[in-house]
Order: sequence, then structure tokens, then C-alpha cells
Amino acid sequence: MIERLNREEILRYLGYKDSGVTERIEQLLNRCETETLKILQPKYIYRRFPIEKCDEGLLVSGTALVLAGRDIQEHLKNCHEIFLLGATAGIELDKRIRRYMVTEPDVGVVMDSCGIQAVEQIADFAEKEMEREAAEEGCHLTWRYSPGYGDLPLEAQRELVRALDTHRKIGVSLTESCLMMPSKSVTAILGISDTKRDDRKNKCDFCNNRERCAFRKRGTRC
Repeated sequence: MIERLNREEILRYLGYKDSGVTERIEQLLNRCETETLKILQPKYIYRRFPIEKCDEGLLVSGTALVLAGRDIQEHLKNCHEIFLLGATAGIELDKRIRRYMVTEPDVGVVMDSCGIQAVEQIADFAEKEMEREAAEEGCHLTWRYSPGYGDLPLEAQRELVRALDTHRKIGVSLTESCLMMPSKSVTAILGISDTKRDDRKNKCDFCNNRERCAFRKRGTRC
């Protein structure tokens, strides 16, 4: 599924630009990418659901998941169905990062960024499958939107992972504060629409960290 990690993205997470990469960082990248790919346990699951309006927002049919908030309703306008997605890089990567954070913190930091990029690439891989399925019907997808974006409560995560049965299917569970374990895991909502949308690049508009974002200050985005 993943043969290489996107180093440009990893460096961006670390706050580096190409011109500022030292020999030491290159060595760390080589080591951490190799090790990450060796222990990576990529898994993902997605399911397709109709959605309907309700008093609280949008109800995901056949589940107890309600997508509350104006932002998600705007994001899914003109959408008649959605995909729910869950993806993870696996628990072994978590264990290795924790160990290095204690024994070799510089390695731990770089491997943490490798893990972030790895799970993004796993989600990208799954999204391409969903795009192909939608395209066969002449439909299009919105970009990925996750609980905690905009005014969609993070607590929506509970019913989302329940709808996907992520604990049993891909080994992803939630803490009491709705954080995912393994930590290098993501969930997302993708709208299915007959209309091609232009909002794939507008994730910043919905982000609660918009005004404090280090990426935006550097002229980039996450």
C-alpha cells in the first residue's frame, strides 16, 4: 500500500524548508522512514450511508450519528450520501515512538511526523477507492472532514467509530476524551454529490486552530 513516505510533507510537519535541511535531519529521515515502513500496520475501513436532515443537524441513516453544526451542513450541502472512513498506522508505531521519545527524543520527534504522514497516505489510498466508486455513478466527493473541525463536536467521534465498528475491524478505539488509540489514526466524513465542488482546498475555513496555526504562518497548510 505504501512504499515511500512523502518527505516534503514530513519536513513541513517538522517546520523545515528544503533549504534548511541539515545532514543530521537527512540521516534521521532515512532512519525513521525505513523503520516506520517496516513496522507499519496499515488498515482502513469505510462505509456508505444516506443522510437526512433532522432537528439537530444531519442524521446518518441506520446509525445514532448526528452531524451537528452549521459548518458540516454547509460542507455537505447537495450531498445525498456520505462515506465514513477510519484509518490507522497501527499500534506498533505508537509503541516505537513512545520508546524513542524517552531514549532518543530527536528520533522520536521525526518518527512521530513520519507516523502522521503515514496515516494520511493510508487515508489517501482509501479515498481513491471511494472516488472510483463514486465516479462509476457519475458522482464526486468532498474533501475529508473530521469530528472537531469547525463546529462539529469532537464527541461525534463516538458514534462514528461505532458505526464503522473500528475497534473490531481495524483495532481503533477511543479514550474517554475521544482521542483515538492508536494515536496515528484518523476518521473522516466525505460527502457524495452529483456536483463537483471547489472546496477541497478550504479546510482552513473550518479549522478551530485557524488563527493560531503554525502552518498558515509559514504560508502553507496541513
